[in-house]
Amino acid sequence: MHYYLILLMPRENLQYCFINEYPEGLGIIDYKIGHGEPLGADYPMDARVYMTERYKGMQVPDLVENTCGMLIVSRRVKEVFERVNQSPVEYLPVAIYNHKKRVASTDHFIVNPLGTVDCLNLEASEIEYHNGKVVSVDNPVLDPAKVETAPHLFRMREHSYSYLFSEVMFQALRTLDPRPTNFILDQLAQVPSGTPHCA
Repeated sequence: MHYYLILLMPRENLQYCFINEYPEGLGIIDYKIGHGEPLGADYPMDARVYMTERYKGMQVPDLVENTCGMLIVSRRVKEVFERVNQSPVEYLPVAIYNHKKRVASTDHFIVNPLGTVDCLNLEASEIEYHNGKVVSVDNPVLDPAKVETAPHLFRMREHSYSYLFSEVMFQALRTLDPRPTNFILDQLAQVPSGTPHCA
């Protein structure tokens, strides 16, 4: 089965809005969104984010670009995620405000897949380490044996800000009419661990 990495900052249509801060009110627990930890009752009831002044785009697409590693999607995409994916996920409602501090959308959600999945072929992937910890994963390569039981939407263990989904999810999203906007994907290679590979 194919798996795809969701690009959170494709920057292909500059008319789309851009977010560079976590929702107001999260405070020091904002890191949980990027690490797949549950927020539960700590999540603000009236969570909101603001379009950054740095970019002037104001259209709100199905996938909202941001620098915070958040997977922000429209309700219709969220409903596909809910229907297809069976693993634990938080869907956190968030209002999006434009540059003039006016409401642009009350129909978007931060998708928080809980936990991570050990899915990479560590030898074939390009991973940068510092003091034994992963700093970045520049060219992730999946191990097909590891993703056999993976959910249809999940986070990468070595980089929890990376969101992947399966071919099943991909096909489900393609049934939406019109097609989801601003979804740019990178289909990931799969190489069994222990297989010789070229750098």
